[in-house]
Amino acid sequence: MKGIIIAGGLGTRLRPVTYHRPKPLVPVANRPFLEYQVALLKQHGIDDIVFATNYMADKIERHFGDGSRFGVRMRYAIEETPLGTGGAIRNAADLFPGEAVAVFNGDVLTDFDLTRILTFHVEKKALATLTLSEVLSPNPFGVLILDSQGKVVEWREPSEEKKKALATGSYEITGTDFINAGFYVFSPEFIARIPQGIPSSVERDIFPVCIAESAPVYGIAPGGFWMDLGRPEQLMIVSQAVLSGAVKTGTPGLAVGEGSVIAADVEFTGHASAGRNCRIGSGSKLDATILLDGVTVGKNVRLKGLVVDENSTIEDDCIVEGRGGDGPTLVLAAGTVLKQGTRILF
Repeated sequence: MKGIIIAGGLGTRLRPVTYHRPKPLVPVANRPFLEYQVALLKQHGIDDIVFATNYMADKIERHFGDGSRFGVRMRYAIEETPLGTGGAIRNAADLFPGEAVAVFNGDVLTDFDLTRILTFHVEKKALATLTLSEVLSPNPFGVLILDSQGKVVEWREPSEEKKKALATGSYEITGTDFINAGFYVFSPEFIARIPQGIPSSVERDIFPVCIAESAPVYGIAPGGFWMDLGRPEQLMIVSQAVLSGAVKTGTPGLAVGEGSVIAADVEFTGHASAGRNCRIGSGSKLDATILLDGVTVGKNVRLKGLVVDENSTIEDDCIVEGRGGDGPTLVLAAGTVLKQGTRILF
């Protein structure tokens, strides 16, 4: 089985963290995010991988190279103009003519049993297999309805009433739904349905036609950890999940990157982390906070519910506290300087 990772998005919801790096290289527990996906694919025997890239593609290619450092073969299908999920998949799959492919959305952290999913696809003789995650209802996602054999019979997008209820918070949990979790297995016949060189969406353009034709499109919910890395809040959750072991990764995360110097009495709580070449002074406390590379934190600083991008400086006696939990996660852009005694309480 061959692998494709769709990694061409602009990462707009993660800005300012993605102004200087593509989302696939955003550090999660001091590893570029896509390293976790590559390790998971390799663990399940998928070691010939193509990245479908666009935004800052050169940085992705410089990091992963030919893949040998990660025990895989790595190639790149670069889009001159964005082609959407469908066009990106077709562009990459042309490197595997006539073969089935496993496809990862490049913003998903999971420990799904991919072998089970691949086996299910073969057993069902499926045109396409979607991996599903079970989430509380209502939710902002499109919901997939399956028959007793796991065949997809409907892809139900959120109604206007549901969207309004979610936006206003006027709802009660009514059960669970199955949603698209961003890992697919596609037969060569499915790939052939995607127009070549034309922007398209597999979710909006290809799947609805297949489902309407009652084609063998199946869904499977294998269980396990799943999170879409779209917003700073989710960056915090996935970082904490890696460091706590809540998600089983083939590549271990690191709470502290190499070259960092941290005073002996600094307190890390809430699965806080610091990147490479950070400096943290005596008496400081970090709770549910992510420092990226080259951040300097002075003495007696209090940080909570915060992402600090690279090469920022937080001087002595500063206090910066976000809400944490379900609230928004504060982000300080790269190169930020907070002068001594600054207080930001959100």
